[in-house]
Amino acid sequence: MLAQILVSGVTAGAVYALVALGFVVLHRGTRVVHFGLGDQLTLSAYIVVIGQVFLGLPFAAAILLSLLLSAGFGVLIERGVMRPLRGSPLLVMIIATLAIGAAVREGLRASMGPLPWPVPFLLSPAPFTLGGLVLVPANLAVVGVALAVMLALFAMLRWTRFGRAIVAVYENPTGAAIVGISVPGVHARLWGLSSVLAAVAGILMAPLITLSPDMGTIGIKGFAAAILGGFNSLPGAIAGGFLLGIVETGAGVYVSTAMKDIVSYALLIGCVLLLPRGLFGTAEARKV
Repeated sequence: MLAQILVSGVTAGAVYALVALGFVVLHRGTRVVHFGLGDQLTLSAYIVVIGQVFLGLPFAAAILLSLLLSAGFGVLIERGVMRPLRGSPLLVMIIATLAIGAAVREGLRASMGPLPWPVPFLLSPAPFTLGGLVLVPANLAVVGVALAVMLALFAMLRWTRFGRAIVAVYENPTGAAIVGISVPGVHARLWGLSSVLAAVAGILMAPLITLSPDMGTIGIKGFAAAILGGFNSLPGAIAGGFLLGIVETGAGVYVSTAMKDIVSYALLIGCVLLLPRGLFGTAEARKV
């Protein structure tokens, strides 16, 4: 039973980890928590549906279109909303991100309707048994793609020029600017990168659950995973996502499916009270 819970929880955990990475990638560089990220996740899944149903694009082309538009939308948010608000109180920026999310959500409700849209998946959702464990090809694909994206992110941060610029801004924005790195340019790209991570999560999750304007609640789970792992730790975001997915699945089995969300948020509250830096978070020096 425990092994099956671990296997089942990993699928949701992989999606939560991607969203948590979106939060942490952006926050570490800009100090902004983007509470509209879950609604961007939903928008990305809808773009795939629009590309297939209304534009007649192949599945792969619709996904590519969604990722490109998601990245562009993230950059547009930074340039059009967050950059003019630079220097404003943190609460103002939080309200701005909430407003962006609400605008996306209600715009989807008005244009696409409140009813769910089916999202096809290339692999079968029919389960099969291997070594006593029940596995689903679609779920395995979700985990595999999510892990590949995570590895690509870490490889980019370590071995590319853009990745090294991000790390420099993470460590010391002033020092990065002194050596010629455009900090505002990095911020814009971080918004795009965060949006792409959320887009991948939305595209992976949409075939497995109901695609509706309210699917963005997954963003709350990603935020919880980021808090759980430590909001300044990329590995912590991944660990927090998988841990949250496994805890949710275990709660659904041993407690109640109606209670699993409550158990997840109780875990988050307990982490905030007892371990405010998260599992892998570290103390940060702040100039006051």
